[in-house]
Amino acid sequence: NIYEGQRPLRPQHVEVLKNAIDSGVFLTGSIAIAKQRWDGGAAMLANGQHQCEAVIATGKPIVAVVEEYECNTPQDFAILYRQFDNNAARSLSEIALPEARSRNLAWSRRFIGIMLAGISFLEGHSGMHKNKRVESLKKYIRDGNFIHGIYAPATFPEYRHIGRGPVVAAMIVTFRKDPVVAEDFWEEVRDGDGLRKSSPSFKLRDYLRAASVGVGRGVRSPSFSTAASYREMYSKCIVAWNAYRRGDSTQLKFFSGNELPKPI
Repeated sequence: NIYEGQRPLRPQHVEVLKNAIDSGVFLTGSIAIAKQRWDGGAAMLANGQHQCEAVIATGKPIVAVVEEYECNTPQDFAILYRQFDNNAARSLSEIALPEARSRNLAWSRRFIGIMLAGISFLEGHSGMHKNKRVESLKKYIRDGNFIHGIYAPATFPEYRHIGRGPVVAAMIVTFRKDPVVAEDFWEEVRDGDGLRKSSPSFKLRDYLRAASVGVGRGVRSPSFSTAASYREMYSKCIVAWNAYRRGDSTQLKFFSGNELPKPI
């Protein structure tokens, strides 16, 4: 069990399996081993860590089908890893981490989750199977590395106000408009250093530090005084960006019936 992207062990699930083994009602297990050929040829556990932990804890053997797979590239392993979803279901972030590692991305689970939230907003992933959502990461590697660089100097509590899906979506589209200006703008929104109170970056920072999104991470947090929809938060980010580009001030107004603003 040497894969560094392995999902965290779930003690409660191990306990369920231990009880089943101890009471003699555990049925046939399923273990998957990947023989990876790109980095020394070591074998890696692709499925079955909870079953193995339960066997170690009880000291009792189980009957199991052990499958071995040849994986020539990290991408092969990432695809294999996300196929095993029949016991404790693999979450979106758990199958996304191998995908990121297969593309040499040193992104954390938290950051990958934030990226996927932003991508999902842009691409309308509602209802889409998680495998398809994970595969969309490959189209946003440059955007993700840019956003990762904006987050890098700070710890999560310091950038939490820009660590939400709709903000990530806005960061992606503004980066694609003008990478240089986007870096300046989002660093100002991140840090707030030396900003005039009338500046769009200051107003956006002030708004984001007060507002949570109505779903997902941060909702109902006591740190936020108001809740906003994804559409509202994304729209206000773009309104602030457009004002920044024009050299104007803004009131960050949002009208729910209007179309989403386009970045200039």
